[in-house]
Amino acid sequence: MVAVTLYLTGALAQQLWGFPAPVVMLALAVALKLFHGITPRLQSGSYTVYKFCLTAIAYPMLFAFGIVLTPWEKLIEGFAPANLITIVVTVLTMTASGFFTARLVKLYPVESAIVTSTHSGMGGAGDIAILSASNRMMLMPFAQIATRIGGGITVGLALILMAALSRG
Repeated sequence: MVAVTLYLTGALAQQLWGFPAPVVMLALAVALKLFHGITPRLQSGSYTVYKFCLTAIAYPMLFAFGIVLTPWEKLIEGFAPANLITIVVTVLTMTASGFFTARLVKLYPVESAIVTSTHSGMGGAGDIAILSASNRMMLMPFAQIATRIGGGITVGLALILMAALSRG
């Protein structure tokens, strides 16, 4: 019920002000969490549903989406040396920046590097793939927050920049 209310509020905001509904929904969800707008009982229930989905649905869904949604022709074309070098350098740079930043601020470097590397994946499916390959599925909440909020901030800033550039 809370998720539907947040989405409808985001859709209304999109109609009124033109800001994307998912970004507004995400901002409202973060605000509710930060200001304790969700009861502990509801949080506990959502955690139970999250654990069930993670164990019973995530892996079959990841496999099915991987098979069905992979554009196999483009994938094979993408193995050009220039593309592979760009991909490897990007992932290594992101992972190294997470590792060294974590050491600088006294966090766990390996776990921080893994969560940072999820930004090079394909959203939530990429998070699952990277975290399951590294046997760190317990980091999923952090990866989801980083992916969603980081993506929301990126989209929001891009929209503001595009609006500013289109005016003048």
